[in-house]
Amino acid sequence: MKEEKILQIINLSPSEDWVERIVEIHPMRQIFWASIIQACVFGFMLFSFWGISIGLEAEELDLRIPETDYDFRQIEEDSLLVQEAINKRFRFIDVKNEPTKRQLKTFYILNFIDMTTSYYMVNNHPNIREGNPLLPDHPSAAQFLTQKLITTPLIAANFEEGQLVFSNWILGVVIIKNLYLYNSASKCEEFNYHHTTGANVAC
Repeated sequence: MKEEKILQIINLSPSEDWVERIVEIHPMRQIFWASIIQACVFGFMLFSFWGISIGLEAEELDLRIPETDYDFRQIEEDSLLVQEAINKRFRFIDVKNEPTKRQLKTFYILNFIDMTTSYYMVNNHPNIREGNPLLPDHPSAAQFLTQKLITTPLIAANFEEGQLVFSNWILGVVIIKNLYLYNSASKCEEFNYHHTTGANVAC
């Protein structure tokens, strides 16, 4: 019996007699005492919040987010230094007229679009094959990625501004041409026939 009392105290569980007494109490009286207990708990919570606020005011904590003064000029210079480090690693031609950051960004974006669209088209159309002589007819994603990771940084590091701008235009034309071929080429497995108007003929 003593052990049961100890376990009840440790587990904060009421005795069976108390539970039976609660059941025997009139429901209205149960509601009355439950309301008093709830009010006491709510009052204790309000008192705790008040005490915490007093403590924070006493310590005079500054909870404001500090303003950060961004040096955009320094950020631009750092990005140019990163590109310069890449150029030193891959450059083997003396470039006198460096491409701008925007032209380089456009070059990388166009290469990514060309790679992803080409991979999708050659793997989802029976009559479209990769035209790059460095790749097989139906390259895998790894082959596309490897080819772009080798050629793109080399071109970006060794082309002058005019050459890179011309390359961007060529890449844009190639992407548009690929999209046109994908939408216009016949998907017939045996032949690729078009009407004299250029319209795709059904199989």
